[in-house]
Amino acid sequence: MKKLLALFLALTMVLGLAACSGSDTPAGTTAPAASSTGKDTPPADPTTSGEVSHIKLELITLMTVPSAEATKNVENDINKYLKETLGISNYVLDLTIISVADFATTIPMELAGGSGPDLVMMLGTMGNYVDNGYLIPLNDYLDNELKPTVDKIGNILENGKIGGNVYMIPRYFGTVLDWKFIYNKALVDGKYDMSKVHDMASLEDCLAALKTAYPDEHFLVYADQFPTIYSYDMNVSGVGAVGGVGSSVSSAVATVGDDPTLVNFYETDAFKTAVRKAYEFRQKGYLDPEGSANTQTHDAVVMSGSSKGVIMGHSADCEGVATMFDKMNTYGAEFGAVSIGIGDLYTDTVGIGISFSCKDPKSAANFINLLYTDEFVWDTLIYGSEGQDYVWNEDHTVCRYPDGLDANSVPYNCVYSCGIIGNGFQSLPFENSTTGSNSEYGMQLMQEAWAPPLYGFTPSNTNVMNEVAAVSNVVSQYVKPLIYGDVNPDDYYPQFIEALKTAGIDTIIADYQTQVNDWLAAK
Repeated sequence: MKKLLALFLALTMVLGLAACSGSDTPAGTTAPAASSTGKDTPPADPTTSGEVSHIKLELITLMTVPSAEATKNVENDINKYLKETLGISNYVLDLTIISVADFATTIPMELAGGSGPDLVMMLGTMGNYVDNGYLIPLNDYLDNELKPTVDKIGNILENGKIGGNVYMIPRYFGTVLDWKFIYNKALVDGKYDMSKVHDMASLEDCLAALKTAYPDEHFLVYADQFPTIYSYDMNVSGVGAVGGVGSSVSSAVATVGDDPTLVNFYETDAFKTAVRKAYEFRQKGYLDPEGSANTQTHDAVVMSGSSKGVIMGHSADCEGVATMFDKMNTYGAEFGAVSIGIGDLYTDTVGIGISFSCKDPKSAANFINLLYTDEFVWDTLIYGSEGQDYVWNEDHTVCRYPDGLDANSVPYNCVYSCGIIGNGFQSLPFENSTTGSNSEYGMQLMQEAWAPPLYGFTPSNTNVMNEVAAVSNVVSQYVKPLIYGDVNPDDYYPQFIEALKTAGIDTIIADYQTQVNDWLAAK
């Protein structure tokens, strides 16, 4: 899960590209007609008795893409299980693993050409895919093939709806995060009483004290999480997925508090406070001096020791996260962690659906259901094949990596994909788990989280596709320097807001508000 926030930042550029995919189709291909009207019908099942369908899944990974041979072993294990254990003989899985770096171009191009995967993973792209006709409604399968999943995830299904139709089964995962300051205990113990730290204001006092004690050290890597944390603190929630900067603020459009009136997120107090603090912290030397020029991930910087602290969100308690960092750092440090804020529920734009080109949507729906209800299928996709990628202990209660191998050297490992597919509360009992998540604590966070007024609402971009593309381009140009504290917001921020208005942010807000009003009336 800790990788996902960086992923969502990257998707601000993805969405700008994807918004044009309907009209900028690759040469030699024909894009399907847009279909967000609610009149879509799933393709007829062309299979006949004895015919075996091939259900293609392109699984996104945030780790190294495994070899074709290792992936084939995983595919074979799943297909053997489908046939011999579940008695499924009418379809098999065709598994391909793709890097998240290729997601922005590979999947939209394949879908536009009608050659995409049958099972479509989505990372903030559902609205655009629906606008371009890439997905079929799943309504006909909700009471049949998908019923166990629907019963399990409950109200979370609202995140997969547009215009009254379900196009995506959202992930079932600890998306409500406990945001923590994670620090090097050896340096901090005796220098500052960490029991005083419980929010951003008290963290600032802590960082000032640590800077006095260690003038040459940095106890924060980056500040790009600040918009998310301040948004949770002020109950600001993103609506849609255009030009966003992270989980709860995945859009340039937002609500504040319980009011369903839409506003420009980048004009909220949450964002303005975040960029002011980012710049202030950079000037005071609390942050990594490279700012946005440092291309390493947050955890890579702190694990290597070049930064002695980091802010990250996890669905695990403080003790679990500190232990994870102890196991994963490369310089023998011991870590501590304190909570500085709990996230809100937000309309989660991560999940899986079925392509318009799928020839056997019933079987595709059946396999989606297994991702949420069958631990063997999910665990095999995430952890790999027994013997090749993990082994059990003698009493079959705990597993580990094979001798001489670790998470980075096993032939197949998609463990960080656990946050972007299926039921993420399922997991193998690894003896040295380093995922930073915890099922019981994650479920508790979700149950206790505040729900924004438009939870489950996803707008269509059909009427504002040009404006969406333009706003996304503006965000990709201006936001990164602001949220990393690279530039003085007094000079740069007004230019950003003016560019957003020129690009059409107010037109998007007005169009979304009409959809919101209709959605609320229907509810």
